[in-house]
Amino acid sequence: MKLFPFWPSVNPGRKFLYLLLTALVIGAMALGFYGFSNGQQLVFPLERQAELFPAEAHLSPSSPLLTPMRVEVNTYLVSERYTIGDMQLPLWATWTYFAGLAVAMAFFWTLASTLKRIPYYVAVSLGMLWLATFNLDLLGIFSPTSRVLLGISLGVLGGVSFLLQAFWTRLSFLARFLIFGLLVGLLSWALFHFSPLPAPLTALHVVNHSTLASFVAAVLFMVVVGYENIHGLLWFNTQAQQPQRRFGLPQFVLISVLYLGNLLLLYLRQIGTIQTDFAGLDALLVFLCSALVGLWGLKQRQVHYTRYFQFETEAVPMYLLFAFLTFLNLSYAFLMANDPMVQAYRSSIILTHLSYGTAFLLYVLVNFGPLIKQKLRVFKVVYDPRKLAFFTVYLMGTTLAVILLFRSNYAPYMQQQAGFYNYLGDLYRQTEDSPLLAEQFYNEASLQTRNNQRSSLSLADMYRQGGSRTLEMIRLEEALERKPSPEAYLRLESLFTASSDLFDHLKVLQEGVKKYPTNAALLNNLGLLYGTTAFNDSAAFYLDAALEQSQEKEVIQANQLAFLASHNFPQQAKEFSQKYAAGTYNSLLANRMAISLALGAPKPQNLAALPQDSTLSTQAFADFYNRQLFPSDRKDTTIFNRLNVLLRQEVNQPYLDDLNLIKALLLHQGSATTSPNPVLAKSTLEFLANSSEGTGGYYFDILGQWMLQARLYPLAADYFQKARQAGYRDAHLHAVIASALAGNFQQATQIALGETNYPEPWQKKAATQLAFAMQMSPEQAVTAPDSLKVQFLQLKAATLPVAQMESVANTITTPALAPVAALPLVERYIKEGNITTASNLLRIHFPASFPKNSLKSQANVLQAELWWQTEQFQELSAQLPKLYFTPQDAGSKLYYQALLAERNKNPKAATNLFNQLLQRAPWFEKGQLAAATFFVNQKQPMRAYDLLLEGISYNPTSVVLRKTYIKVALNQGLRDYALQGLEQLEPLVSPQEYLTFRSEIETQLQASETRLQGWE
Repeated sequence: MKLFPFWPSVNPGRKFLYLLLTALVIGAMALGFYGFSNGQQLVFPLERQAELFPAEAHLSPSSPLLTPMRVEVNTYLVSERYTIGDMQLPLWATWTYFAGLAVAMAFFWTLASTLKRIPYYVAVSLGMLWLATFNLDLLGIFSPTSRVLLGISLGVLGGVSFLLQAFWTRLSFLARFLIFGLLVGLLSWALFHFSPLPAPLTALHVVNHSTLASFVAAVLFMVVVGYENIHGLLWFNTQAQQPQRRFGLPQFVLISVLYLGNLLLLYLRQIGTIQTDFAGLDALLVFLCSALVGLWGLKQRQVHYTRYFQFETEAVPMYLLFAFLTFLNLSYAFLMANDPMVQAYRSSIILTHLSYGTAFLLYVLVNFGPLIKQKLRVFKVVYDPRKLAFFTVYLMGTTLAVILLFRSNYAPYMQQQAGFYNYLGDLYRQTEDSPLLAEQFYNEASLQTRNNQRSSLSLADMYRQGGSRTLEMIRLEEALERKPSPEAYLRLESLFTASSDLFDHLKVLQEGVKKYPTNAALLNNLGLLYGTTAFNDSAAFYLDAALEQSQEKEVIQANQLAFLASHNFPQQAKEFSQKYAAGTYNSLLANRMAISLALGAPKPQNLAALPQDSTLSTQAFADFYNRQLFPSDRKDTTIFNRLNVLLRQEVNQPYLDDLNLIKALLLHQGSATTSPNPVLAKSTLEFLANSSEGTGGYYFDILGQWMLQARLYPLAADYFQKARQAGYRDAHLHAVIASALAGNFQQATQIALGETNYPEPWQKKAATQLAFAMQMSPEQAVTAPDSLKVQFLQLKAATLPVAQMESVANTITTPALAPVAALPLVERYIKEGNITTASNLLRIHFPASFPKNSLKSQANVLQAELWWQTEQFQELSAQLPKLYFTPQDAGSKLYYQALLAERNKNPKAATNLFNQLLQRAPWFEKGQLAAATFFVNQKQPMRAYDLLLEGISYNPTSVVLRKTYIKVALNQGLRDYALQGLEQLEPLVSPQEYLTFRSEIETQLQASETRLQGWE
C-alpha cells in the first residue's frame, strides 16, 4: 500500500511546505547525531596543554688550545597532556534552535488557522501556552513584572490566525505561512532591537526558556508513537503476500516480548532494581524507529481522527511539526551536553513505549490473536477491533505509564527539571556580572537528579573561573561519586599541580584508568605523570597503551619521544624518531628535530612546511625554533621578515628571548640569500645579555665564543669575565682560554687555579693543564706530553726564540697533533721572513687531501699570505677561489680578492669587495686597515673614518684600529674626536707605548691646533 497516495493531488505551495518541514525534521535528526558524537567536546572541550622541556644542543664546535668549546643552546622537547578546557556554550547551536523555533512557530500558527473550530480553539490555547513559556517579559524591555510583550505577541499571532480561520478562509496554505513567517520575523526583529541584552544572549533567553514547552510537545509525540514499534512488528509478521511466508502468533509474541523486555530491563536499570549495565537497544534508537514507523501508523488509524483532522492536510504536517520540535529539542540537549535533559528523553521514551507498547500488544492479542494464528494479514484491520475498543490502548497505556512514573519517583520529571535548570544556569551565567543565580540554578539541578554530570562540571568551571580551588575539587569529587566520567577525572587531576600532590594526583589518574581502561587521555596523562617519577617502566607502559587507544596517535608519539629524550634514552629516542618519520604534527616534528640536535645528527628529512601564523602556540614555537638551529633552514629567504613579525606580536612575549637568540644566530651565520651581519648579531645578543635577568651570563658567553672564533682574544676575555660575574659557570674555562690567547697569562692562571666552581671535573682538569702550559719553560715542554707541547706552542710561539720553538715542535710524535702545532710555527716563520720553511711546513702538513676543517682554513689563510708576500699574484688569483675557508676566515678571502682588485687598477671591484669584507668580517683588523688605506687613496677619507669607527664599535679593545682612527680624524680636521680617541686609547696600552704614539702624531696635533686658532 502506498503511504502517500494523496501526494499528486496536493497543490504546489503545500507540497513545498511539506518538503520544507520534512527537510527540517531530517536536519534536526542529523544535528542530533552530530551532538551525540560531539556535544561533550563542544561544551567541555578536551584540550592539549603543551609543556616545553629544554634539551642541550651544541652549535659551532671549536677547540682553541685543544680544549673543546661549543655554543650551547636549548633545543625544546614538547609533551602534551590532556585536560578539560573552560566551559563554552556553542551559541551557533542556540541560533540554530532559535531559527528552527521561529519556523516551527510560523508553521504551527499557519496550521492552526486551517483547522476546524474545536481543534482551532485547542490549537490556539496550546499556542498561547507555548508563547507564555518563552518568558519574554523577563528580558526587561517593558518591566520584568509586566506581561505587555507576551500580550502583544499573543494579540498579533492569535488575532491574525482568527481572521484567517474565520474570514479569509480561501487564502492558500503557502500564503498563510508567508504571513505568519513575516509576523514571526517582525516580532523577532523587535525583540532583538529593543532587548537590553546582546543578540546572542537574547536568543539564549528565548531558546532556553522554550525548552520546557518543547519537551512537553516531545512527550505528547512519544505518546502518539509509543506503540508504533509493536505495530511495525505486526506488519513485519503478517505483511507477506503468500500465507506460508507469514509468521504466526508464537513468532509475533516472541519478538514483541523481546522488544518489550528490552524496554523493561532499561526501566529496571533506571530505577536501580538492576545494578549492572545493560547493553540492549538504546532508548533513543527505539524512539527513532517508532517515529519513522509512526507516520505509516498515522495513515492506518486515520479512521479514529478523521472527524477532526484530515490525514493529508492536517495530520501529516502536525505529525511532522511535533517530530521536528522533538528532535530539535533533543539535538539541542546533546549540543549543550545537558545530560539530565537527554536522560529525561530516554526515561520518557522507556516509560511511554513500555506502557503503550504493552497495552497495544494486549489489544492486538485480544482482538486479533486467532487471526494472527491463522497467518492472516492482520495489519490491515488492526484498527477495526471487534472485542476491545482502540481507546483502551490509551486508557491502559496511560494507567500503566502513571504507575511506572510513580514507581520511578517521577524520574522523567525530575530529570527534565534538572535539565531545564541547567539551561537557566547557562543563561544567567552569561547575563549576570556576578552569576549567583546561575550557581543557584546549577545547585538546584544537581539536587533534582543524582546522575547529573553537567551541573557538577558547570559549577566546577564557575569555581575555577573564580579561583576557588577547594570548592572546585569538592564538586568534582562529588561528580565522580555520583556518576564517574573521564571528563571529571581529567578536570580533577589537573588541580594537582604541586609536587606535594603527587600521590593524590597518581591516585586520581589510577582510578580513572581503572574505570576507563581504554581512555587515551587518561592513559597519556598517567604515563606523563609517571615520567616525573623514577618509575620509567610504568611511564613507557601507559604511553604505549595510550598510543594503542588514541585517535590522535601523533600526539602520543610526540610524548613518547619527549619522554625518551628527557630521560636519557638516546638510542631508543633515535629509533623511535626514525619510526615516526612519516608524522606531520608539529610537536612530533619538534621532538624529532630536538633529538637530532641533541645527538648531533642531521636534520630529519621531509619536514612539513611551517605554518605562517603570526601567533605562536607552544607547539608551533618549538617546531619553528628547533628548525632554525639547523644550517639547512637558513635557505629560507623570508626568515628574517617572519622573525620580525613574530617579535612584534605581544602574544609571543613568552618566547621573546629565544626568538631574539635565533635572530642573532641567523644574523651571525647568514642565509643562502643574505650575507652574515655580525654587527647586528652582536648588538642583538648584547641587548639580550644586558636586559635579561639570570641568563645574561649565558648570552655574554656566546658573545665571548664568537669573539674567540674571530681571534679577538682581549674582547673575548672581557665577555667571558662578564659571563663569570653573571654566574655562568661554563665561562670559567672559556675565560682561561681567552685570557691565555690574549697573552694575559697571569689572569688566565689565576682563574684556572683559583677557587673557581667549575660545573664539570673535566673543565677543572683542562684549566689546570692550560695553567701548566703557560708556566712551562721550553726545556720542560720538550719532555711534556704532546698535547701540552701543542698548547705551549700555540701560546708562546710568537715570542719564543726560533730555536727553542723548533726544539719543542720536533719532539711531537702524535700525527693528529702535528698539523695543529705546525700552524703557529708557519705564522712565526712568515713573521720572520722565512718563507721557504713556512711553505715546506704547509706542504707537508696540509696536503690537498687534508680534510676541509678549521685547521685547513687557517692553513689556507697562511698560504694566501705567503703568495702575497712572495708576489705570486697570478697564483694567488687562480687558487684563491678554490681554497676552503670557514665563515670565521671568510674575511681573509675577501681581503686578498680586494687587494688583487686594487693592484689590478679596478677600484670599482675593490670597493665592492672591501664593503663585503667590512660587513661579513668586522673583526678582521688587517682588512679594516687595508680598506681604510684604500678609501683614503680613493679620496674618500670620510668613508675610511666611518669604517674605522664601526670597527672600533665592534672591537673596542683594538689598539691598532684606534691609532689609525686617530690619525684619520686628525687628517680630516676632527681634532675633538681625535682627542677623545686618545683618551680612550690610553688605558689600553702601556704608558711608554702611549707616549711613543703621542710623539708620532704630535705634528698633526699641532697642525690641527694651528688651524683651529686660525678659525678663531
